[in-house]
Amino acid sequence: MNISPYSAPHFRIAALLHPDILASSITLPMEILTGAAQALGRASQQTLSIRCFSRDGGLLTIQSGLTLATESLDALDTLDLLIIPAIWRQPQRVLRRHPEHIETIARHLSSGGLTISIGSGSFLLAETGRMNGRAVTTHWQWFDAFAARYPKVHLERQQLITQSDNVFCVSSVNSVADLMVYLCGEIFSPRVARHIENQFSPEIRQRFSPSPLDAPRDLHHDELIADAQTELMRDLRATPAVPALAVRLGVSARTLTRRFKLATGVSISGYIQQRRLDEAQSLLRRTNLSITEVGVAVGINDSSHFARMFREQTGLTPSGFRTAVRDKAFTANPLPD
Repeated sequence: MNISPYSAPHFRIAALLHPDILASSITLPMEILTGAAQALGRASQQTLSIRCFSRDGGLLTIQSGLTLATESLDALDTLDLLIIPAIWRQPQRVLRRHPEHIETIARHLSSGGLTISIGSGSFLLAETGRMNGRAVTTHWQWFDAFAARYPKVHLERQQLITQSDNVFCVSSVNSVADLMVYLCGEIFSPRVARHIENQFSPEIRQRFSPSPLDAPRDLHHDELIADAQTELMRDLRATPAVPALAVRLGVSARTLTRRFKLATGVSISGYIQQRRLDEAQSLLRRTNLSITEVGVAVGINDSSHFARMFREQTGLTPSGFRTAVRDKAFTANPLPD
C-alpha cells in the first residue's frame, strides 16, 4: 500500500451538493474513486466511503433535472476528502444561498483535510478567506469576476490544475480525470493509479503532477519561447541542438535555456522527450506502425530505449498501451431496420 499523507485504513469522502451543481463534476471523481477502491481487491485493508451532503438532506433535484440522494449537513463528521463541485452558471448566487457550505468548507480547511474544488466551485473555497495568498484556479469564464472578488487569492489563469498544500483546484471537468489519476496513486498506490488510467482514460497524455518537471506548459506569454517550441516541433526526428536553435532565434544558448525553463517549467531536453512520447501515444492509437517504427518516427531509434522511456512515463509498455486503447475503441452498431 502506498504510504502518503492521504493514506488511511478507512478513507472517508464527502461531496457538498446544492441545486446549482454541475452533476458531472461529482459523478466523475466518485466513479474513479470507486473504481480505485474496487481495484484494491478484497484482500486490501483499506476501505472507502463516499457520501453526499446537502443543507437539509433527502432527495435533491439539481438544475439538469437529475435527482440525487443526500444526507443532511448536520450528519457530516470527520472526513479525509471534501469535494466541492462546479457551479452551474452564477457562482455568486450560490454564495448568497448557501452560507452553510462556506462554513463547512472552512472547518474542513482548518482541519487540514484533503480538498478538491472543481471549476467555479472555487468561489465557495475562496469565500472562506482561508485561500488568501494561496494558488487557486477556476473556470476561465469567471477569471475576472474571481480576481475582482478575491484580490488576495493567487489566481492561476494558465494552469488547469493547482495545488496548495492539501487543496487542489481543477479549472473544469475536463481535467478532473488527470487529477484523480494522480490522487489515486497518493491515496491508494501507483498500481491502482495505473489501473484507473487504463480503465478510464488510457489516452491521457500528461498525468497531473505537483512537480513542474513533469508538466510542460504550452500556454505562456514568452513569444521567444513560443517560437522555440514551434522550431522544436517541426521535426521530432531531428530537433535542433540548443546552440543552433539559440542562433536561429537571436539569443545566447544560456538565455534560451533559462527562459525556456521559466516559461514551460521544464528543460529543453525534457520538453522534447515529453513531446516525443506524446506523439508516440498518438501514433500507437491511430496507426499500425510497429513499435520500432513508432520510436523512429518520433526520433528515438533505439527500440529498447524507447520502450523503457515509454513505460517510465505511462506505466505501460508501448504494446500494452496500444492494446488498452484499442480495446476501448468506439465502434458503431448497425441501426435497426
